Amino acid sequence: MFKYCDECDKEHLSEELIVPKTVKVQGKEINVELTKLICKECGNEVSDESYMNTQLKKIHDTYVDLYGIPVDEIRNVRIQFKGLGLRPFAKILGIGSASVSRHEAGDLPSDKHVAIYRELQEEPRRIFEYFSNNKHELSPRELKKTEEILNAWQLEQGGKNEQYVEFMQDDEEIIESIYKPFERTQLSGYLPFNLEKFVNMVLYFTNNGGVNKTKLMKLLWYADFLKFKRHTTSMSGAVYTRFPFGPVPKDHEITIAHLKHMDVIDIEETLINDEGWTKMTVRANQEFDPSLFSPAEIGILEEVKSVFRDFGSRRISDYSHEELAWKETREEQPIDYKYAKDLREFDLV
Repeated sequence: MFKYCDECDKEHLSEELIVPKTVKVQGKEINVELTKLICKECGNEVSDESYMNTQLKKIHDTYVDLYGIPVDEIRNVRIQFKGLGLRPFAKILGIGSASVSRHEAGDLPSDKHVAIYRELQEEPRRIFEYFSNNKHELSPRELKKTEEILNAWQLEQGGKNEQYVEFMQDDEEIIESIYKPFERTQLSGYLPFNLEKFVNMVLYFTNNGGVNKTKLMKLLWYADFLKFKRHTTSMSGAVYTRFPFGPVPKDHEITIAHLKHMDVIDIEETLINDEGWTKMTVRANQEFDPSLFSPAEIGILEEVKSVFRDFGSRRISDYSHEELAWKETREEQPIDYKYAKDLREFDLV
């Protein structure tokens, strides 16, 4: 076959060559036979992406055969505890959630992590020991949900032992997936999305009787953008988009639906006229956790809530339409946090 050779700076006939090689992976040396593509003119290896990918896969598979654990088995370690999300699972095991995510996607775990996965694969009930040791790492909401999941799993062991082989996403992972592509960019306020803070911002604005859903969206936006204006980072790392009635969190309907399913909030729909128009009131179902926020952030939450206390949905929507951020952004497009510098400082009468 003819391939371009970097050394010759032209295409030449190339041939496959099987080369034994010793490589080090996770601190261990493994012997593999790699297939390389060699230029017949100069004898140098030809750079070819498909061959490079094949080599990497061969190294990966060889390591897994010798020391590791296949990806589907890693996934099933968590999935056997039906409904247990990636983040609480990682906290229970004392592994970073980003690491667990990478392991379930195919990255090689360290020896320490392989040992943990193997242990839970062979003795699933050891999860209760990990839970007992690390449950203090869970938020109150995560703790409650995890206790329910583990209790249900324990009861199930007395009956049918079901095998959960399908990879499932829980509510938290679905919400996080909305914002993950934008993390640490100007569209997220230079932060990764922080679900716990976002949830508690919702709880802050919806306690004591609740708030109209349309108004809630604006309160969240003002809190995040005001934080960025004053401190150059957002509060939650959420991304907001321009809608006809003002700024809203990206895919806000999906987010609200999953927060309701998580029992974070409740939504009450009230018919307001004969044409079928309804008022949607969002109410907190859990306690707000102020420990997640800095004093400056608490101050911003209080300020936003106070300024817009007497605003209805229409009035706060109209107010947000006067912001340059809304005027300069196209419909249903993400709103750049750069517009936070032009945010009005609530000079209301």
